[in-house]
Amino acid sequence: DEDNWHSAASTVGYATPSYLNSQAINTEEVAEEFWLESTTFSPDSDGFEDVLLINYQLDNPDFLATIRVFDSKGQQIKTLINNQLLGAKGIVKWDGTTANQVKAKVGIYILHIHLFTPDGLTYEVKKTCVLAGKL
Repeated sequence: DEDNWHSAASTVGYATPSYLNSQAINTEEVAEEFWLESTTFSPDSDGFEDVLLINYQLDNPDFLATIRVFDSKGQQIKTLINNQLLGAKGIVKWDGTTANQVKAKVGIYILHIHLFTPDGLTYEVKKTCVLAGKL
């Protein structure tokens, strides 16, 4: 049925051969659509929480998303994804760099997640995290 088909998301490499389709919907109840593996990360290459993992599980496989990172002063420092089709479940990573590929300063950051579908359904999620490091 062409109304029951969705293209695989770019966040999973487009194709999902031999894997569960990236657009498959899990019918288990999830408390939040977006959650952080840990709210603190330290991109210092020590092998422990070097990247921020933004997990998601959505009930609609049509969502496009834009995820932006803002510093504590409200200045946008990076766009992680811009109008990308998300799978029903996945992870987006932030390595702690700015748009200029420079390591961001130690501090509190706000993730602004804007979701929308082609038929006009939209909503926003905000999450906070801490980029930690040695002083």
